[in-house]
Amino acid sequence: MKRSVDYADDMMTLARLHAALDSVVDTEQVMTQIHESSMVPQPAVTKVRELVAEARELLRSLLRPEGRHAAVGKALSRQDSSLP
Repeated sequence: MKRSVDYADDMMTLARLHAALDSVVDTEQVMTQIHESSMVPQPAVTKVRELVAEARELLRSLLRPEGRHAAVGKALSRQDSSLP
């Protein structure tokens, strides 16, 4: 029973990661449109585009199998260090 619950949690997490990636890609496209349509260079828009691109790459790395395992390992080690 525990195994099927873990599997369902994993699938929900994957679905959330994919949804987050879709949202970040959409945001990146909007920021690109804003940047391209503006006649005046906007450092804030450039910075946001850089941050969104970084978020996209982070989400993509988490969606790779080796990335998910690394993220789980880091989370577990943080939990272990917070135990009394």
